[in-house]
Amino acid sequence: MDIKDSLAKNNKKNSHFKKVAIGLSGCIALTMLAFTELDDKKLDTQSLVFAEVQSGKLNLAVSGYGVLRSKQSRFITASHRSQVEDIFYLPGSRVRSDTIIMRLSNTELVQSLNRSRLALARQKASFEALKLSQHNALLTQQGQITLLKSELANAQIREEAEAKLIATGIVSALDHKRSQLEVRQLTERVSLAELQFKQTEALHAQRLQIEQELMREVELSFKAAQADVDKLQVRAGIDGMLQEVNVEQGQSVQLGSALALVGSESSLLADLQVPEKQASRVQEGQTGIINTFSGEVEARVNRIDPVVRDGRIAIELELTGPLPDNARPSLTIEGQIITDIKSNALSLKRPSYISAQSNSSLFVLDLNTSQLIKTPIEFGTLAGSAIEIRSGVQAGEQVVISDMSDFKHLEKITITQ
Repeated sequence: MDIKDSLAKNNKKNSHFKKVAIGLSGCIALTMLAFTELDDKKLDTQSLVFAEVQSGKLNLAVSGYGVLRSKQSRFITASHRSQVEDIFYLPGSRVRSDTIIMRLSNTELVQSLNRSRLALARQKASFEALKLSQHNALLTQQGQITLLKSELANAQIREEAEAKLIATGIVSALDHKRSQLEVRQLTERVSLAELQFKQTEALHAQRLQIEQELMREVELSFKAAQADVDKLQVRAGIDGMLQEVNVEQGQSVQLGSALALVGSESSLLADLQVPEKQASRVQEGQTGIINTFSGEVEARVNRIDPVVRDGRIAIELELTGPLPDNARPSLTIEGQIITDIKSNALSLKRPSYISAQSNSSLFVLDLNTSQLIKTPIEFGTLAGSAIEIRSGVQAGEQVVISDMSDFKHLEKITITQ
C-alpha cells in the first residue's frame, strides 16, 4: 500500500514539472517571436519627423521666458487723505499724459482753496488801494510844488522890477531887500518840497514792494491750494498704458496710498528668466531676440541680476528694434540671448527630449538601404530652436527627431514610403 502511494505521488510531481516546462517553453517562443517581429518592424515615413543636419554659421544662445515692462513708468500715489469718487479707466487702457484716470474728493482741500482765493482777492484789492492812495498823495505834493514855483516866479519878477526902480526912489531899499528875502525863502521851499517829493516816491515804491511780496506769498498759498485740489483729478502724467488701478470706487485712501501705475509703451524692457547654469555665458551688451508670439524684436542686454531665484537669474534687455503690434507692458514673452557665434558648425533642430551638453542615440536615415540606423550623437550648446552637434553625424544627413522611445531597443528599422 505504501509503494502504490509513493508511485502515485511521483507521477503527480512529474506531471507538474512537465506543465511548467511547457509553459516556459511557450513564453520563450512568444518572446522570440515578438523580438523577431520587432526586428522586422517596418515604419511608414509619414509617421516620422525628420530634420536635416545643417552646416554653417551658428548662433549659440541662452533661452528664457519672462515679461515686458516699461522703461519709463509713473507710480501714482495719493497726495492727501481723500475718497475715490469715480474711476474712469481700468488696467489695459491706453492713456495720454493729461488723461484723468480717476476723481478723488476732499472737502478740507476745497475749503482751504476758497479761503486762499478770498485772501488773495483781499490782498490784491489792498494793493490796488495803496497804489491809488500813493498816487493821490504824490499828486497833492506835485500841486504844492507847482504853487511854490509859481510864487517863486512872481517874487523873482517883483524883485527884478524893484531893483530897477530903486534909483528913481519909487521903491525903497527896504522893500527891495524884503523882496530879495522872499525870493530866497521860496527858492528853499521849492527845493525842500522837491526833495520831500523824491523821498515820498522812494517810500511809496518800498511800500509797494513790501505789499507785492505779501501778495506773492498769498498767491503762492493759493496756487498750492489749487494744486492740491487739482491733484484730486488723478492724471496719467505720461503717455502709455494703465497697468494697475489699486483702489475701488468709494474707497477712502490715506496719504501715500497707491492709486495706479502707468507705463510707457514706446520704450520697453524685457526681463528674461534664464537657468543659472546658462546665465554664466551672458554678458552685458550681448544681442538678444524677444518673441512676443506675434513677432520678434531685437534687444540688448542691459543688466544681469546677481541674485538667484528658484534656480534662475533675471536678465534685463532693452528692446532696440521696431516693436510688434502686440508689444505692451506685462506681456508674457520668450527670448534668447546670443552668447557666441560659430562660423562653421553642425546643428540640428532640437528634439524636445534632448538637452544641451548631452549624449544620446537617434535614428539616422540610410538612403542606400532605406533603414533607420541608431547612431550615438554628442550634443553641444543650444542655439535657439536648434542644438549644436559635436560628433556622430555629418551635414546633410536626415535624423528622426520625433519620439522613438517605443523602438529604443532596436538598432535598425526598415522604413516604407
